[in-house]
Amino acid sequence: MVELPDPPMPTVDAIWRAREAEAEARGPRYDGYGIAASALGSECDRQLWYGLRWASPQEPMTGRKLRIFERGNIEEQRVIDDLRRAGLGVLDRDPETGKQWAFAMANGLLRGKADGICEGVIEAPKARHVLEIKSLKAADWRGILKHGLAKHKPEHWHQLHAGMAGLGIARGLYVGVNKDTEEILTERVRIDHDTSARQEARVMRIAASDDPPPRISDKPDSFACRFCDHRAICHAGEPARRHCRTCLHFTFTDGGHGHCARFHEPRKPDAQARGVDCPVHLYLPGLVAGEQIDADPEAETIIYRMKDGSEWTDGAQEALVE
Repeated sequence: MVELPDPPMPTVDAIWRAREAEAEARGPRYDGYGIAASALGSECDRQLWYGLRWASPQEPMTGRKLRIFERGNIEEQRVIDDLRRAGLGVLDRDPETGKQWAFAMANGLLRGKADGICEGVIEAPKARHVLEIKSLKAADWRGILKHGLAKHKPEHWHQLHAGMAGLGIARGLYVGVNKDTEEILTERVRIDHDTSARQEARVMRIAASDDPPPRISDKPDSFACRFCDHRAICHAGEPARRHCRTCLHFTFTDGGHGHCARFHEPRKPDAQARGVDCPVHLYLPGLVAGEQIDADPEAETIIYRMKDGSEWTDGAQEALVE
């Protein structure tokens, strides 16, 4: 049976276009300076490496996705208001900056934000808690209730746990809202210093590597790979984006900054993104879906034999446009 197209809804289309235009007017979206704390829930080091290197194209921000993010922000404020109604003290802004609580570890390459810091949590009124709030599908809400946060939503557990380690607070409070029924669950988390140390060391190791770590699976349709943002590069050999972080001359320093060995210059993240215009950019060999067969140091070129048998020369070429 042929699937019928959705009926035209010009008003809905106008809503999405208006949201997308507003987002575009706010300026370009920047990739994260480092590895997001929520990404630590992935067992695949290669996925984190690609993300840190800004290898894949940015996911398009459609009007619908923008609205989903807005709903999350609205839910956070509702939960904070509810916690205060229940008698908890919630600091949702860092008094030193006036902004959301932020943290960074692993030389500034492991980064994240917390929804607040709580005092007077009824189960443990003397302990301060880092607060993490999530709006959940009904299935995820039930899964956390049945199996616990660490097992059912490890990305949320690691995000909260990294916030605890980064802010120096030994307890965390997770609040999950079932967006279908408005039911609320809470789970308290105690810091695990061994896990924190391992994850920080993991990020440092990934940042120091010029080669992508091994795949978690060689099957692109496996559960671990099916919905990965980097599936096309990892399994299909699609080309990576062109900028400083995909160049073999680049190394990370602190806080998402880096150094270009070719020009002997520091590179801040905004300058790294402008590496798309660099005429002597050379891809990290691990990002090229081919075998290196020759190189010319004077011409600054590397020749690869691609999977289809053709040869491709990288380097000494006009800058590309992403």
